[in-house]
Amino acid sequence: MVSVLAVALVAGIVCAPARADGNMANFDQIIGDLYTEVQHRCTPQMPPNFQGIQWAPGAPAGGGGSGRIIDATPGLGGPFQVWWNPGPNPPVGYRSVPADGYGYWDIDFEFC
Repeated sequence: MVSVLAVALVAGIVCAPARADGNMANFDQIIGDLYTEVQHRCTPQMPPNFQGIQWAPGAPAGGGGSGRIIDATPGLGGPFQVWWNPGPNPPVGYRSVPADGYGYWDIDFEFC
């Protein structure tokens, strides 16, 4: 009985990281809203004007990805990374936003 339970637990741990459980329906909006907030603090004399996201090939995937923020204001925007995280502790330099469903989107704006 114990060995069956141990095998099931190991199988669950091995399979669990394969997918994220954050809802990506409003993913661009979540990133855009946080970008606007962060960029406004970084460059208060140059207000951001978020236009959209140019995703890297293959992104976004269920666990996140990378891309480039497009801003209408010259000199603003730039590369970012976003990853799904089941816990509230983002890696150093990342900002954490609750994901729809559960977990968090950890976002790093590499330019600010």
